[in-house]
Amino acid sequence: MNTEEFKYDAFISYRHCELDKFVAVKLHRILETYKIPNSLKKKLGLKRRTFKRVFRDQEELPLTSNLEDPIIDALNNAKYLIVICTPRLKESLWCKKEIETFKKIRGRKNIFCVLAEGEPSDSFPEEVLFDEEEIEENGKKKTKRIMVEPLAADVRGKNKKQVLKKLQEEKLRLIAPMYGLDYDDLKQRHKIWRQKKIINSVLLITLLSVLFAVYSIAMFIKIALQQNVLAKHHALSLVDQAEDYLKDDDRYKAVKLSYQALTDYEDIKMPYTPEAEYSLAESLGIYDVGLSYKEVANLKVKGVATYLKSSQNAQYGALYDGSETLTLFDTKSLSVIRKYSIKTDYQSEDEFTFIGNDYLAYITGDGNIKIVKTKTGKIVKEITSKDDNYQTVKSDKYGKYLIYNSNNNLYIYDLVTKQNIDSIETNERYMKEMYLSEDGNYLFFLTTKKMFEYTSDDYINLYVYDLKNKKVINTIKFDLGYINGIATKDNNAYLLLNDIHDQQFSTIIVSYNFIEGTINWQQEDDEHWGKIIKRTYPDDTNDIVVASHDVINVLNCDDGSLVGSFSTTSEIINLYAYLDQERFLVFTQNGTVNHINMAYKNNLVINGRYDFNVDNYTGVTLAADGFILIPENENRIILYEAKTNNKAKKITIEKEYLKDDSISPTEFDKVAKEYNLNNKSLILKIFYSPKKDIMFVNYKNGDLTIYDTKEKKKLKNLEDVGQINHYFGKDKYGRTYVGDVSDSYILDKDYNKVGHIKGLYKVEKDKVIIGEGDNYYSLKIYTLDDLKSEAKKYLENNKK
Repeated sequence: MNTEEFKYDAFISYRHCELDKFVAVKLHRILETYKIPNSLKKKLGLKRRTFKRVFRDQEELPLTSNLEDPIIDALNNAKYLIVICTPRLKESLWCKKEIETFKKIRGRKNIFCVLAEGEPSDSFPEEVLFDEEEIEENGKKKTKRIMVEPLAADVRGKNKKQVLKKLQEEKLRLIAPMYGLDYDDLKQRHKIWRQKKIINSVLLITLLSVLFAVYSIAMFIKIALQQNVLAKHHALSLVDQAEDYLKDDDRYKAVKLSYQALTDYEDIKMPYTPEAEYSLAESLGIYDVGLSYKEVANLKVKGVATYLKSSQNAQYGALYDGSETLTLFDTKSLSVIRKYSIKTDYQSEDEFTFIGNDYLAYITGDGNIKIVKTKTGKIVKEITSKDDNYQTVKSDKYGKYLIYNSNNNLYIYDLVTKQNIDSIETNERYMKEMYLSEDGNYLFFLTTKKMFEYTSDDYINLYVYDLKNKKVINTIKFDLGYINGIATKDNNAYLLLNDIHDQQFSTIIVSYNFIEGTINWQQEDDEHWGKIIKRTYPDDTNDIVVASHDVINVLNCDDGSLVGSFSTTSEIINLYAYLDQERFLVFTQNGTVNHINMAYKNNLVINGRYDFNVDNYTGVTLAADGFILIPENENRIILYEAKTNNKAKKITIEKEYLKDDSISPTEFDKVAKEYNLNNKSLILKIFYSPKKDIMFVNYKNGDLTIYDTKEKKKLKNLEDVGQINHYFGKDKYGRTYVGDVSDSYILDKDYNKVGHIKGLYKVEKDKVIIGEGDNYYSLKIYTLDDLKSEAKKYLENNKK
C-alpha cells in the first residue's frame, strides 16, 4: 500500500517520562522536517519529499484506561509504529496496549524500536521481541512463542546532547525501510568510499596509460557530479538542522549551520542552495528593524535553570540552576561576570537578592551571606551566621537595607553604615517570605506556628516594621496558610493570601492600612489560586492586579470591587505594569504575551510582536533592552530584544498604504480554466507583475504558485508564504519582491525564496524601505557575499 493512502506516516509510542518524551519530541520533529532527495522521490514515485503526518499523543492516560477512539483511529491509520524503548516502557500498560493493537492491525514488520536507555533485554517490550504461531504437536494445537529481532536504532548517550546527536545519526535507519530502501542505500556512505576509490584508480590508470585518458576524464566528471548531489543533500540537511535551532531560539547554532551549508562543512565544500541563503538571512535577522522581539543570545549553565532575577536598572542578572550555582551576568549580552556556589538545604529564590544596582547578596553553603560587586563580581563583604544558618535574604530597591533571617532570628543590616541596626528574636518560626514597601521605609515579615504543617489551627502573623525608627509598629494575624505577595501604595498594603481546605482553593485579597493597623476591605475568590499581585502606577489610576493560573483580575483599591477580568491561553508566569499608562504586560507559559489596556478594558495579543518559540517557559525577567526567559527543564536562559539592524537608517517619507494588486474573485474561474487549475476553490489571491508576463496565484493554505503567462507554464510553487497580494518590483540584482504589509519575500531569478522581510514598504534599486508603525527605515539589500561576511563576523563575535 502506498504511503499516501495512510493518514499518518508513523505513530510514536512512548512513556511520558522526561528522557522518553525528549526522544519522542525530537524524533517527531526530525521525521517531519526530513527531506528525501529529489532523485529518490522520482524513483519511488512519491508525491512529496517530507513526512507531514506523524502522530504523537500529548498526554498519558491512566493505566486502567482502554484505548480511546482517537488513539484507535490513529493506530488504524498509521503505516508504521515507532516505539521509544527505555526500562520504564515496560511499566506502561498504555504503551503495551498501543503496541498490541498496532500489531494486530499491521503486523510486527511495521514496528520499529528506538533504544533510548538501558540494555535491550531491559528496555524492549515482549510485544516486539516475540511472535506467536499455532503448531500441532501430538494431534493438539499449541501456541508457540518465536523470538524475533526487531528493527532498532540505538540512540543511547550519557546526556540529552549525546542522545540528540545519536538520533540525528540514526534517523536514516528508521526512514530507509519506510521508503522500502536499504539503510546503506539511503546513507550512501559506501558510495562516497567507492567514489574516492574510483578517483584514485582513475588517477593511477591515467598515469599508466594515455589510452584510458578519455575514459578517466569521463569517470571523473561522473563522480564529481555524484559528489555534488551528495554535497547538496548534505547542505540541505544542514539547513534543516539550522531551521530547527532557529525554531528553538538558538540563533548562534542556526547561523553557524546555515553558514557552513554555504561554505564548507568538515572540510567538504558545500554547493550553493537557495534554501541555505534563505536560512542564513533568517538566522542573522538581517532585514530586522525591530518589529518584533527575537532571540539574540543564549546563556547555558550546568544544571536546569530555575530562578532568575535582575537588578533594579535591569543591567545585571542572577541565575540559580540545578547544579546549586549562582551565575552573575550582564543582561545586554548574557556574558558571565562570575559564578558562585550555593549549596543549602532550602534551594529557593529567597537565597539571593540584588541590592539596588551595584551589589548582589547570596547565602553560601555554610549559611553565611556574601555581598558582591555586580560590575566585577568581586566579594566585598561576608556576614557570618551566629546561630542557625540564614535562609532568606532581601533588600529594598534603593539598596539601603539588607534583611536576612534564620529560623527564629531576623536581622537588619544598614548598607550605608555597614552594620546591623536591629535584630528580632521570636518563639515562632520565621517564614521565608519578606516584603518591603515601595518607598523602602517599611518591612513586612511573617512568622508561623508550624512551618510546612498547615492545619486548621495554624496561622500567619504579619509584622510591620518601621526601618527608620527601628521598631515594629503593627501586627496582624491571619488564619491562613500561605501568603504569595504584597503590593503597597501610600499607607496601604494589598495582601495576596491563599489557603486550601478539603482540596478547595481559596484566595483572599486584603487591603490593610499598615500605619493605623486597620483592615480597609477584604475580597475572597474560591475559584482561583492567586500567584502575583501588582499595582498600577499612573497618578490618575487606583487599581491592583491579581494573577492566578490563567486569569487576571483587576480590583479597585478603594473597595476591592472588580474592575475587569481577563483570561490568557496558558499559565501566567509574570506580569509587568507600565509606569505611565494603566496597562499590563502579561507573560504566559507558552510564550504568548498579553497586552491588557484598562483604558479600553481590552486584552490584546499582538501577533508577530514577540517571537518566543520554545514550547514552554517557567520564568521571565527584565533585561537592559528586552526580556530574559527561562525555557522549561533546560539548562539555559534566552535573551529577547526588538533589536534594530545597526545599518538601518531612519528616514522620513510620505506614508502611502500598499495597494492590493489582486484581481477580482469573479475572474478566478476564467484563470483556473485557462491554466487548468484543479484547486480553484482554494484560491485566495491572483495578481500579476506590471508587464503581466508573470502571474502569482496565492492559495488559502499559504502556497504561492508562479506562472509564465506567455507559455502558460508553471515556474515554481512555494510553500508556507502566507497571504501574498502585492508585487513590489525588482532590485538591481534581478530579484523579485512580493508580499503584503506583514510578510514579504525575496525571490531569485528562478523564483526560489532567498530572503524574508517583515513590514516591507518599498523596493528601490539597491535598498529596501521597511516600515514599523509610523517609522520607516532604509536598509541596503544584502547579496550572498554580504550575508556570508555578516555571518563570519557574527560567529567570531559570539564564539561559544
